[in-house]
Amino acid sequence: MNDTKAMLDLSVLKEKPNLDTKVLLEILPLAPLSMVSDLPGSYYKTLKSPNKKMLCGLFENIMRWHIDIEDRKKLINELKKVRKKQGIDFNAINSGSTYQPLLFEFFEIELPVIPTITHYDDYWKRAYRRNDSHKHSFGTPNIDSQFLHTWNKTKKTVKNDTKRKSKQKNKLLDWLFKRYIGKFPIYYSSPTKREYIAIDGTFKISIMMDKRIFKKVKADLKKNNNCYLGNSEGWVHIKIEEI
Repeated sequence: MNDTKAMLDLSVLKEKPNLDTKVLLEILPLAPLSMVSDLPGSYYKTLKSPNKKMLCGLFENIMRWHIDIEDRKKLINELKKVRKKQGIDFNAINSGSTYQPLLFEFFEIELPVIPTITHYDDYWKRAYRRNDSHKHSFGTPNIDSQFLHTWNKTKKTVKNDTKRKSKQKNKLLDWLFKRYIGKFPIYYSSPTKREYIAIDGTFKISIMMDKRIFKKVKADLKKNNNCYLGNSEGWVHIKIEEI
């Protein structure tokens, strides 16, 4: 934890987790939420209440633990060694999204109270980069008009090449795409149907939590209560108290 620790105090992670404090987490949605599970399939169906992994992300954001994927992997590998010395099995969450929580051992959800909710579907744009396939070019807006003309002409030439099979054409287009990758925006937008819920009320979630994490989250909430759940549009206001 050396490099990351220079910026953040993550020393609590090396301590043995102790779920010694019962708390009530209140989540007031300020916008409709779409809390999609890790493996949604073709339809992005929302959960009715946040799961444990989502709450890990919520707490880590409150504490400003904005740590990239590679650093998280290093931290988790170190934590596995620490837990082994402590005689504890470390439960690393590897399925689903690339986000790997660091607080999974430090709390347990006991009982969520779910307010009145209304379900509806909307369209959501996914943004990501495919730097290994020309298919990325199908969903990239705001391309330079001169280059777009050249690219479309190139694709047409490859498509009309009767000497190459379909698989060979795709490989050639992939190679050309990688050659000119600097000409393409890094985001790919594809309208995707996603379920949202409009909430009338507040989520109230009973949690057993490590007191050290509880104190840190509560203290940091005073400085940083700009939180979200599900996606970056799902703004919420948080309150957490010991009970």
